[in-house]
Amino acid sequence: MLNIVINGQFAARRVTGQERFAFEIISELDKICKKGQYSLVIPKNASNIPHLNNIPVIKFGKAKGSLWEQTFLALYMLTHPRSISLNLLTIMPVLKPGIICIHDMSYRTHPEYCKTFYMKISRCWHIFQEELARRFSPLLFTVSEYSKKQMIECLKLPSNKIVVLGNGWEHFNEVTADESLKERHPDWFANPYFFSLGSLAPNKNIQWILEVAKRHPQYNFFIGGKANLKAYGTDYKEEDYKNVRFLGYISDGEVKYLMAHCKAFIFPSFFEGFGIPPLEAMSVGAKCIIAKASCLPEIFGESAYWIDPYNTNVDLDELLSHDVASPEKILNKYTFKRFAKIMHENLYRFLG
Repeated sequence: MLNIVINGQFAARRVTGQERFAFEIISELDKICKKGQYSLVIPKNASNIPHLNNIPVIKFGKAKGSLWEQTFLALYMLTHPRSISLNLLTIMPVLKPGIICIHDMSYRTHPEYCKTFYMKISRCWHIFQEELARRFSPLLFTVSEYSKKQMIECLKLPSNKIVVLGNGWEHFNEVTADESLKERHPDWFANPYFFSLGSLAPNKNIQWILEVAKRHPQYNFFIGGKANLKAYGTDYKEEDYKNVRFLGYISDGEVKYLMAHCKAFIFPSFFEGFGIPPLEAMSVGAKCIIAKASCLPEIFGESAYWIDPYNTNVDLDELLSHDVASPEKILNKYTFKRFAKIMHENLYRFLG
């Protein structure tokens, strides 16, 4: 039986959506697998190392980013012929392709999001990886039916070669809410606030929040997440928006506190492969205002307050006055425990 070598490059990265998926899926796989079925190979300079019982963690080679995947991980795979790689973050070794999870097809379907030189290079690299997967990956995973449909259309893959998983929210149970932001800046919390979480990438549609904020001066709007203006070619300036705060990267504890106490969580994306933050927000009782776009209606159904991501003429108080369904059904369906079990069963059905 082949040993499944998990690409652990994510352990050397800051945790955002796809990294969260990798950490939590591996944690759940560790609970259900037998010793010898999986190995986790990580860079020697990794700092976010998961604590596992049945999956050995192997430190191999020291390099950053994709350089580690394309050199040291590739070398490890080439010297372990009775192994196949499992790549959870869309990128795999070119010299030894394996099984891959492609979270979305945005680089191919939305070239307009790639405005900077960095993003254009990233787009070429991801499209190359998708072609590599199309030709050489024996099995592919994704995280929504919407993404699976796009993979079938763009890569001309048979439906039975792609397994749909999803994301979960259980990790949030282990997070302790941290109100230190309020303690440091009590004046920010003088008025009720809306909260949003995500990078400043064009698909996140932060402009929707900025325009709606102008229409609602009685509220504050907090935007948390990676604020790399140079990478995404955005030019937002906090001083231009009196009731908007760009918080940058904030801890899980701070995120949980802000979600639990916000008037509503806003997720106005034009495009998502899945969308973990609204799940997290729903798990702590927050109302969720979500764009009716891409995979989001598939996932959040009747439990969201839906908006048109292209229309900012919205009265938030009127929108939130309507009733929506309880998120209980969604929270029961979308768990990392469930999707790790589906992944494990499909991997070993395929491997025999």
